Amino acid sequence: MNDRLTIRPVREARSRLGRAFFSFPFGLYRDNPNWVPPFARGVRRILEQRHPFFEHSRGEAFVVTEGALVVGRFLMLEPVLYNSHAGRRDVRIGMPEAIDRDDVWDAIVAHARAWATRRGAERLIGPQLFSPMDGAGVLVEGFDRRASMTMMPYHHPYVHRRFEAAGFTKYKDFVSAILTSEGYQVPDKVLRVARIAAGRSGLSLDRPRTRRQLRSLGSEVGALYNRAWGDHEEFRPLTASELASIVDDLVAVADPELITVLRGPRGDLAGFVLPFPDLSPALQRGRGYLGLRTLLDVRRERRRATHCIVNGLGILPEYRNRGGTALMYADLAERLQGRGIRTAEMTQIAETTDLMLSDLETMGGEVYKRHRVYETSA
Repeated sequence: MNDRLTIRPVREARSRLGRAFFSFPFGLYRDNPNWVPPFARGVRRILEQRHPFFEHSRGEAFVVTEGALVVGRFLMLEPVLYNSHAGRRDVRIGMPEAIDRDDVWDAIVAHARAWATRRGAERLIGPQLFSPMDGAGVLVEGFDRRASMTMMPYHHPYVHRRFEAAGFTKYKDFVSAILTSEGYQVPDKVLRVARIAAGRSGLSLDRPRTRRQLRSLGSEVGALYNRAWGDHEEFRPLTASELASIVDDLVAVADPELITVLRGPRGDLAGFVLPFPDLSPALQRGRGYLGLRTLLDVRRERRRATHCIVNGLGILPEYRNRGGTALMYADLAERLQGRGIRTAEMTQIAETTDLMLSDLETMGGEVYKRHRVYETSA
């Protein structure tokens, strides 16, 4: 172990170590156009433990220094509510970034294992953050592609190799698929059958017209998630504070004109698809800070974006074989083409969701990124 390496807890966002935690990746990815910076205010909420996760669970942020030089940073989380719901004893590592050096990564992993052991954990897993709504995993394929805004992280190729060298093994992959406006289509026969089936089931399409309606829809989506996604391994009910935070993030980056929802016979929410214009160029220019200039830049980028990211798609199980999925996909294609969107990325798809992956293949989608969540005994 390098005696000059020190791992320091970060207590305050505006402290020297807090600023280092946020700024370290900017140097690490200085010459890489595919990295997209996180929102400074989001990192600040984590460091100050104002994120809703900390209302029911625990965590600490750390910076790795060598003398006066910062060489790494990471986050440790004990998901108390998830552990209680799932009957697990997990500890998560999140936001791991460090220079490509054996002693630095050895120190991070040793500290993570000790942190997990002190809390009686059985499994150390990650990278994972607060809920399934947050992008998880280390990038293992697709290094030549730009990150999906702040929804799924970008990493240097050596990061996943560092996890494997430390004895972590694969838990699950999450893939992203690219669809082009030329190749993206629902076959006519499938669509005809879907429309007939949807009509018989009383299904209909709807969309928000204003940001106020978008905020109301966000609350519906959260309630639907809590009611219908209990069979997913990563699931645990989201709290009211977490739902409110997710809705705020949705309203900040979404374009109501692109969003489509599926309504059941009684008007209740049966499914949704949430495309977001890719605002990455504006976020890169703003370096994570949402000042007035960046906000204006974000608005311009929202109007002129030709790439979108679909990071939210779900349908109640009872409507999946009644034409609802095909209707939403067809409507999505029509809306994206009408806006001049040339490519769409379907992101954060668990490799275990065979039906969705089959649907993407039917529509001409191609998997082009892969993120991997790793696990090891604590």
